[in-house]
Amino acid sequence: MAQSTSDVEQCVEEWIDVWNTGGYERLPDVLDESATVYDPGAPGGVLEGREEFEAHLRELRAGFPDFTIGIAEMLSKDGIVMTEWTATATHEGEFNGIPATDREIEFQGMSKTEIRDSEIVEDRIYHDFHAFLEQLGLTEK
Repeated sequence: MAQSTSDVEQCVEEWIDVWNTGGYERLPDVLDESATVYDPGAPGGVLEGREEFEAHLRELRAGFPDFTIGIAEMLSKDGIVMTEWTATATHEGEFNGIPATDREIEFQGMSKTEIRDSEIVEDRIYHDFHAFLEQLGLTEK
């Protein structure tokens, strides 16, 4: 049975809230156990399964405790949700082996999220990771 547009968009809103709050206990409610998350900020760019994603989110939130995603626009059709967003954060702890820089960052991105049976089965995150590193002062000019 196809899910309504509001149901799939609500799932993505809950997913983003997990990112924003570190609500790890809610992951089983929104992320399929064997989901794949493609994220340029993750080691290797791909996270397989809920456990790998949770470990990545824990590391991200340790490095950027105030990490927040704000939704600019969302479109959905047939279980696919396209989200345009802006992320902001302050680099206060180690992330991916990078020591804290205390720099504030802001970057835009988009996500293509596939939802089946009220759970995310795939999330493809698109953003310029080089620009992210540049804002942290980690690239050569």
